[in-house]
Amino acid sequence: MKMLYYFIGTAAIALFTSCEKELEVYHAGAGLNFYYATPGDTLVSYSFVYGPATTTRDTVWLEVETIGRLSNTERPVVIEQLLTGTGDALPGVHYVPFDDASLRAAYTVPARQARARVPVILKRDASLQAQQVTLLARVAPTGEFPLINPGRNRVKILFSDQIEKPASWNESAYLFPFGVYGPAKHRFMIEQTGEKWDDAYFNNVLGLTKEAPYYNQNYDNAYCDYLVGVLRRALQAHNAERQARGEDVLKEADDTPVSF
Repeated sequence: MKMLYYFIGTAAIALFTSCEKELEVYHAGAGLNFYYATPGDTLVSYSFVYGPATTTRDTVWLEVETIGRLSNTERPVVIEQLLTGTGDALPGVHYVPFDDASLRAAYTVPARQARARVPVILKRDASLQAQQVTLLARVAPTGEFPLINPGRNRVKILFSDQIEKPASWNESAYLFPFGVYGPAKHRFMIEQTGEKWDDAYFNNVLGLTKEAPYYNQNYDNAYCDYLVGVLRRALQAHNAERQARGEDVLKEADDTPVSF
């Protein structure tokens, strides 16, 4: 019996020791990358057109995540712009530069924390009414945070002062009920409902997403069909008013009638 107890005790010690070895402390050093809750978090779309006409700047928040041990001291975060060669945002014109002194206090990871949100301040330059610009943000390597995970260190921000097609508007998805996209149609939907019909609305309210299976836990087929009916009736009434004034029905720029 004593031998049995000895064997069990020895096995338990061996198992505990084995578990300890499997849970060795991370030794690769500190690192920093963007935190992606979903694959879609690598792309952010924004338009000033959804907000008040008096808005001159707005903030997009990016979340960063550390790799390795927590630190007892605050650590600086360095974000830089990578040029794409196509419609790149101009620092100081389209956004507040990442190294601006006013942002220094906000670009840090607090002590004893693994995540932090850092602001990207977008500026409502007049040029955004005619073009969409690209701001490709990168977590820059530093002495505090060397580059460890290059696959998670970039976020692309597309922004303008125009109606923009939301990334979640996917007319090719089998369950998408709102039909082919058009700026005139989009603006009509905003005016009639008071909603932005942007990615946040599609994802958080309607449950429609840009990645397969193209919906999440918020999806309600009956509610989406109800909204289509509301918009269809509103469009019929709107077109009747236009025609009563001697105008044509609501159309896109290419002369395609808006429809639901």
